[in-house]
Amino acid sequence: MRRLLFVAVTALMLAGCSDSPSPNDASSPTQPETSPTADNPTSTATPSPVTECLNGRYQLVRFVGVGAKGTFGTGEGGDVTATFDDGSYLMRGAGRDPIELTLAGQNADLLVDGTISGDYHADGNKATFTVGKSTGSATLAVGSSKESVSMAEIDNVLAPDGEAGLACSNDALIVTLQDVRLEFGKV
Repeated sequence: MRRLLFVAVTALMLAGCSDSPSPNDASSPTQPETSPTADNPTSTATPSPVTECLNGRYQLVRFVGVGAKGTFGTGEGGDVTATFDDGSYLMRGAGRDPIELTLAGQNADLLVDGTISGDYHADGNKATFTVGKSTGSATLAVGSSKESVSMAEIDNVLAPDGEAGLACSNDALIVTLQDVRLEFGKV
């Protein structure tokens, strides 16, 4: 059973290696809206230009398999952050708070203790990401069993690589690759 879950995790992680988002994918990002406020119950925030959103530090809130990979599951929480700065990004897992995974109906924890760096070029609501260097380690825990996961596998799901659709608001950024959607909150 543990090996089956590990295979599912690896399959979800490898889904992030896709070339480009599908233009007809119903799960393509839409511009996020904020909830109406008491002062103006019908208004929503105007999304920021994507180039403005790709600056600063974000917390990885959640990742979700999309399209055909949607049944593989989700990951939420953890201590992985991403800093976007003028065409480059750095993702860092502090190794203290694991991402809680739900994959194929099973629960697991993924603890990331390392960094992933890369570059990006934004054009409108799309960007092309390239993963650079990664260092560190990760551990997958299922119950009392733990297994080491290579940072290359972590790169495949957590680090944007390839063409992606982008959506953002003042405090959120969504990066949608062909098979995985990364959801970030501003720190």
